[in-house]
Amino acid sequence: MSLVAPFVDEGDGIDEEGGTDTPELLIIESAVTTVPASCITPVPLRSVFVGEVAQIEANFVLYEVVSERHGTVTELLRDGVLTVRYPIDDVKYLATGERFLVGAVAAPSGIRGDTPVLESKVRVQPDMFGGDAVAAAQRVSCPDYRDPVRTLLVNGDSIDTGILRPLLGDRSGLLRVALVPLGVGLGLLFLLAATRYLMTGAIRGMRK
Repeated sequence: MSLVAPFVDEGDGIDEEGGTDTPELLIIESAVTTVPASCITPVPLRSVFVGEVAQIEANFVLYEVVSERHGTVTELLRDGVLTVRYPIDDVKYLATGERFLVGAVAAPSGIRGDTPVLESKVRVQPDMFGGDAVAAAQRVSCPDYRDPVRTLLVNGDSIDTGILRPLLGDRSGLLRVALVPLGVGLGLLFLLAATRYLMTGAIRGMRK
């Protein structure tokens, strides 16, 4: 960091030529941030709101808007609900009746007829091929932005996207995952035991 220290006059403030000295400004060069042209900057949000999931249709989630945190979505409501599109794999982490904090951008027009649609996501996509750390010769130092286009819990925490998360919300599915392999294993053991018993009986019958 390069600093230019301010001039300190220990006298009466009058220089030898009779003029008044003006202290030089303190310049901090590192405080000036220049974003390289190749870096991706965050997309401006269209809206941030707290919404309750009213309905899920494929990868479209219909929200009843509880409160608005940024922007206004009044003109985007249809039949009292706001439509938000998600990546198809993200919808499974949302459920009807639950409330979420949604940061969204405008989706391309016409993707659902005349219904206005916003876009958001639950998971942050990882950098492809390791980001800019792969090509060291062409590495560019980009600012570390936090992606604002996210759907979070109302308190601002990330939604649990663990592998078992969908099963924990589906008790019957969790029981199937636990019991089906057990039933298949027991069935195989019974089949092997029955086959061995039949073969043993057949061999004894041939010997007689």
